[in-house]
Amino acid sequence: MMDLEIKAALDAAAKEIGDKLKEVTNEQKSLSEKLAELQTKQASGNDITDIRGRVEDSRKELTELGETVTDLTKKLNARRDDTKSIGRVIAETKDFAARIRGRETVEIKDITSASFGTVTLPAGVRRQNRGIIEPVNQALFLRDVIPTLATTAAVLEYLQETGYTNNAATVAAGALKPQSDITFAAKTAPMVKMAHWFRVNEEILDDVDGMEGYINQRGIYGLQLKEEGEVINGDGTANHVDGLIANSTVYNPAIVPGITPANAMDDIRVAIAQVSEADLVATAVVMNHLDAAALDLAKDADGRYLHPAFAGNTAWGLPVVRTKGVAQGKFLVGGFVGNTILWQRKGIEIRRSTEDRDNFIANKVTILIEERIQLETLRPEGIVYGDLTEPTP
Repeated sequence: MMDLEIKAALDAAAKEIGDKLKEVTNEQKSLSEKLAELQTKQASGNDITDIRGRVEDSRKELTELGETVTDLTKKLNARRDDTKSIGRVIAETKDFAARIRGRETVEIKDITSASFGTVTLPAGVRRQNRGIIEPVNQALFLRDVIPTLATTAAVLEYLQETGYTNNAATVAAGALKPQSDITFAAKTAPMVKMAHWFRVNEEILDDVDGMEGYINQRGIYGLQLKEEGEVINGDGTANHVDGLIANSTVYNPAIVPGITPANAMDDIRVAIAQVSEADLVATAVVMNHLDAAALDLAKDADGRYLHPAFAGNTAWGLPVVRTKGVAQGKFLVGGFVGNTILWQRKGIEIRRSTEDRDNFIANKVTILIEERIQLETLRPEGIVYGDLTEPTP
């Protein structure tokens, strides 16, 4: 019943567009006739005030009709898109690209052996999500704290600050001004491709509603999950991102005078101070999700939680990225804003092919999901990385 209602609504919208297009055609014909009349009268020296006014009226009406058709077409397309999942679009379109807001891994997953049984369904009834239990994905937060921008460059070339001596001071009239020093190192970082693909029975896409959307969702999520680990751990060698840890400064637990960190919360606060000492502002904490859970569960001698729910997933006022990308026992405090940029070439692309290998004769579809990314870090002293202090029992 719902499908019939949607079809009726789409048919009505299409008819409305058709009617408006007929009006556009008629108005175009009328305008042409008026322009011909205008040219004739103008050539003969007759008064053209009246016909010129009618021509302008026709032009305005034609413009308004065009805008109406454009608006109706957008609404119709939106309604059509609402009836399909992104995966359905993939299944029906040979060249489909979906772009979304930034360790090279190829994960080959062959799910062609999937079976949905031999249940006999009544005539006209399609299987709807049988055999599919939607997974609950881990939220990805690293992109939320690192600025992400698009680029058309195949290779990033930039200057990374390697030293800064600030001697700015007050100066007496006529006296020599103090000199400050700043040094740079040239950095070259090629864009890194990350990708994986799935090979699927065409019958599965045709017979099971939501399967293509499921594959699309899992494929993009899997790519982003590996991306997060690569942005953190990439060592900048061939086919690897020039990651955060590779461009970090070692954590100095003794940087705050008179303070010796006794636990992880102390470490985070001291690392924030270390970023500030470099004249940058810490904007986020990145740590292993198990270490974050340990902080959530830490209690005092009376059994009261020391950091209830990690204070709304923040530590000392900074958002905490809980991830598997950071090894357990390690942590990272970053001044990311104004210091790091995750560059993305084009965006995540989703492609499908029925001509890959023997797909055509085997009734299979290959879905490829890929992206190209690279990280730029301007000042490594703004990324502090080190070991968490084990609390004394």
